[in-house]
Amino acid sequence: MKSSRVFCLFLAPLLLGACTSVAPAPAKTASIVVGPGEERVCGQGMVRFPAGVYHAEVVSPKGTYYLAPQRIRTVGVLLGRTETGGIFVSNLAGNPQAAWFGDVSDTVNERPGTLFGAVGINAPKLWPYTPQIPFQVKK
Repeated sequence: MKSSRVFCLFLAPLLLGACTSVAPAPAKTASIVVGPGEERVCGQGMVRFPAGVYHAEVVSPKGTYYLAPQRIRTVGVLLGRTETGGIFVSNLAGNPQAAWFGDVSDTVNERPGTLFGAVGINAPKLWPYTPQIPFQVKK
């Protein structure tokens, strides 16, 4: 009985997090410009962010997901690979940032591409980092 309680305590936040509403970014949402390319340590590896214009892909009550102009590269994680993703800018005080990976359209369109997506934990994956990546807002 104890293990089922622990499981429920673990599963509840995941399911509640899956209910967070996300929507395509309105057309008027500003893009951000990163230049030159940046690298940040995230968890057990490093993420390389290309220079260029990052367009707002989706918005949520927690922040905005900006899509990189090219695939971002992970180094030291699963031997390094390129991923669809970009920069998440939080609405919290100080606007903390994170790398995000995955297909946010799965969440927006409610068409999960994986079994994990069917229970709401597919995408995007957030990897917080510091210091923040400097950018300029492009109207």
